[in-house]
Amino acid sequence: MRRMLIVASVVDPAGMNISQHLRRLASFKERDFPGCVACWMANISDVKVYLVHVESDIIYCEGVEKPFNPELVVYASRHSSSVNIPALTVHVSGNWGNADYGGSPRTISVAYPKYVKAALRLLHVLREERSLDGFTVSQEQTHHGPTVNIPSMFIEIGSSRREWVNQLAGEIIADTILQLVENPPENCVNAVGFGGGHYAPKFTHININSSVGVGHIASKYHVPFLDRFLLSQAIEKTVGGVEMFILDWKGLKSEDRVKLINFARERGIKVVKAKDVKCS
Repeated sequence: MRRMLIVASVVDPAGMNISQHLRRLASFKERDFPGCVACWMANISDVKVYLVHVESDIIYCEGVEKPFNPELVVYASRHSSSVNIPALTVHVSGNWGNADYGGSPRTISVAYPKYVKAALRLLHVLREERSLDGFTVSQEQTHHGPTVNIPSMFIEIGSSRREWVNQLAGEIIADTILQLVENPPENCVNAVGFGGGHYAPKFTHININSSVGVGHIASKYHVPFLDRFLLSQAIEKTVGGVEMFILDWKGLKSEDRVKLINFARERGIKVVKAKDVKCS
């Protein structure tokens, strides 16, 4: 039987909000599992789904996945931003540089693009259907901990306490996670995105509106420091490998474009400008 793990922190009001709705929407039964504050399990379709609460802030939650042996870890979490824009966000964890907020330096986690893509699509649809007014749906670049050596992603409510406890936002994310369990996404064209800012509207649009799935993203602030070691990780730590590098062309310096294009050519990877990806 396939396994999925959902992790939320008891110090995170958004994580507790999402967890509450998961337990309301699905038949989770409490289990006693060492190392967790609380643990529940549900059999959904052919998937054994574990929901665990941890004590530490989720970005510092290293190794919680190991006893469960899941094929995917979903971190249900808050997103913080000084601009306080209401948002539902998705991203993969990992550090292109220093490990200032958990995880290991110069180490990224394993991305599963088809799940990132499906999560963004579902959030986009459910936000519209249920009139979660004022919220954006956004993919962020790869950032912060924990470092995870199996496929994982964060799904978050942002960006302040007012949004973290918004019940409709919590319900939409919980429903998104359960739909990912019940309806495994189809394969897509796997890509890594480069350029632009921390928030990635171009790559969000590609994930929602094309056949391409963007997993890892490195913003224009990190691309100058990407070397062969990090670029190789972006490929090797993507489930199914990478077929395409997508460049936010105007969001990159010319020397950075050349570096990415040369590396991609060596590895037999197609390079495409973000504006040239065919979207519906």
